[in-house]
Order: sequence, then structure tokens, then C-alpha cells
Amino acid sequence: MNQGHIAVFTDHGRHIPYESLISYYPVLFYTQPGKCPASFEQIAITEVQEAESEHDIKLYIVDYQTREDELKILNQIRSIRSRAKILLIKDVVQMKGDFPYEAVKGDGILHTFSYRAGYPNELFAEIQHIIHPEYPILKDTIAFILPIFNEEKRFMHVKQFLEALAELISEDYIHASINFFDDASSDRSKALLHDYRSIVMEATDTLFTVGYLEVHQVERNTRKAGLFIEGMKNISSDYYVFVDADNSFKTEDIARLLTIAQNDYYDIVIGTKDLTIEDRGLVRRLLSFAKRNLTRTFLPKGVTDSQTGLKIINRRVVPRILPYLNVESGLAIDLELMYAAKKERLRVFQQPVTCIEREGSHVNLVKDSIAFLKTMVALYRRHR
Repeated sequence: MNQGHIAVFTDHGRHIPYESLISYYPVLFYTQPGKCPASFEQIAITEVQEAESEHDIKLYIVDYQTREDELKILNQIRSIRSRAKILLIKDVVQMKGDFPYEAVKGDGILHTFSYRAGYPNELFAEIQHIIHPEYPILKDTIAFILPIFNEEKRFMHVKQFLEALAELISEDYIHASINFFDDASSDRSKALLHDYRSIVMEATDTLFTVGYLEVHQVERNTRKAGLFIEGMKNISSDYYVFVDADNSFKTEDIARLLTIAQNDYYDIVIGTKDLTIEDRGLVRRLLSFAKRNLTRTFLPKGVTDSQTGLKIINRRVVPRILPYLNVESGLAIDLELMYAAKKERLRVFQQPVTCIEREGSHVNLVKDSIAFLKTMVALYRRHR
């Protein structure tokens, strides 16, 4: 059976090993560095014509790091074959508005794919899905992303939450992974997690496979910002669940929010704790009230709480929000995320959830409140 060819137009800037990743199909490479001294436009026209005349091309892959070059190739392909199937390779972090659909001619399938070097097999799965849409592919993968920072004294709470989360996954979310991000702890937090991970992996006889429970390291303490950015950049998933690791949220609330998110109408689903949190002191209640009023203009419609520790983000909007996020934002990264959602006109749903204020919080009311105000000013200046 002739499975057809795949034509790859690339400048090799992303160093994707196409020949080994998609060895099932014959791969044709075009516009390789230094191949022809002629103009880019003439190279594109000549090579697309050759590909069409000499081979049965099932899919075109366009992998250029500059928008100008990728648009030239896209439109040369479509000028010769208007219904050509094209897979456009993009970085995970994309410039605002970098979605070329209106600028591309023709009416064939045009998929964009955010390439993550740590998940090379996803590229082959995407190719198979385009060429053979009748074949099912893995969907609704969920990545739980949990921050830890000097949790040795509170590790009991971390362990309890991990056990509850593992039970939830084993019953209802079999394609899920748990990812701890150690925000440069100075105590034994990371060692305790690795020890507990070994116990969990040895004890299970069900679905806990490679990648189910991982511990990642943030190079320096980022006050939470690093886990948002590194998590979405380096972990591949259909849904990203950011949740505090200290057992302050109930898994039934997480399940309710996932049900809303998986209906695929909302881009971001968040749990608000301001009106339901237990054991919160008067000072923190007053600060929370002040923050809600100060941040109102930065938030999407219907959202009142920017600082909740529970958020679910749909994969499709990750490239649109990452350019707004700054690792220097610290605990105010939640506000920055909501501001990005507002600027990009994303659909955000807010749901009240139960939350327990745990002792030993690393939040410094005075220092972090000042830092939060500074971030608000920087956010306004940076994005005005």
C-alpha cells in the first residue's frame, strides 16, 4: 500500500529530527540551508512544483522560525495545490496575534502544532491524525502542576493531598500526571518527595506509568511564577491544573472544575476562595478585599479573585498567554495570567470552592503586598 510522502519545508532552526520521528512515511526535505542561491520565492515555487509532480504528497510540514518565511512557503504551496494539508510548526511561546489563518490562501486543512522537545512522539501522533483522521488519538490528558517550597515541616499535608489526588486519578482521570515543581527549596522537600514517589511507584499495580508522578526543579526561587511558565512550556497536556500542594483544596472541587473545563467552552476555569475560605484572619480578609478592588480593572468579565491557588487552563490558549507572563512577577503571576486572559478575550469561568488556610504559609503579608502593588504598576507599564 502506498502511504504517500510527507514534504518538509524547514530552516532546521528547531532541530526537529523528522527522519527518525516519522520514519513510517518517506520524508522529502526542501529549502535546506545553503541549497540554492536563488531567491526564496523562486525556490519555494520550484520545489513545491517538483514535490507535486513527482510524488504523492499526503502532508506538507512547514517549519520556519520567521513569520515572513513561513507565510511565503504556505502560500506557494496553496497557490499550486489549494486543498493541500499543511501542518505548521510553532514555538510554545508565540507572539501576540501570531495566527496566520487569514493570510494563507486556499481552503485545505491547516493545523498549527506547538513543538516541545520533551514530547517528540506527539508530532507523529498529530501527523497520523491529519493523514488518517479515522484513527483515534489520545485526548483529554491532564497535568496536575503543584508548587513546593520548603514544605518539610508541612509535608504531612502534601502527602495527604497527593494520596487524595492519586485516588481521584485512578478512579476518573486515567490519562493524568502529577508534576511537582520545587521552587528552589532549601530544606529536604525535594528529597522527601522523591522518597515518597518511590513508595508510590513500587506499590501500584494499575495505571501509574512513566510520567505519572514527576518532580521538576526550578533553578531559583520565583515565588510561584516559575512553575506557571515552566509547567506550560515543558509539560504537554490538554489541560493544566495548577493547584496548591498543601491539601488546602478538596479533590471534589477539582473534579467539578475539570468537568466544566472538559466541556471545552471555557478557556480557563478558576476556583475562587475569597468568600468560602476557612480559618482566615481579619487582616488577611481585609487585604483580600483591598486586592479585589484594586485589581478589578485587570480582570476578565465575571472574575473577582485573581489570587486563587486553583486554576485549569486549556492547552489551546497556552501560546496566547505565555508571552504576557514574567518570571519576576512572583506571587502576582495569577494577576498577570488573568490580565492576559482579558487582553486576549479568553472565556474564563469562576467557581466558588472550599479552601482551608494552612499553618506555615510562606506568604509575608507586608512584603508580598508591596511586591504585588509593584507588579500591578509594572503590569500597567509593560502592557499599556
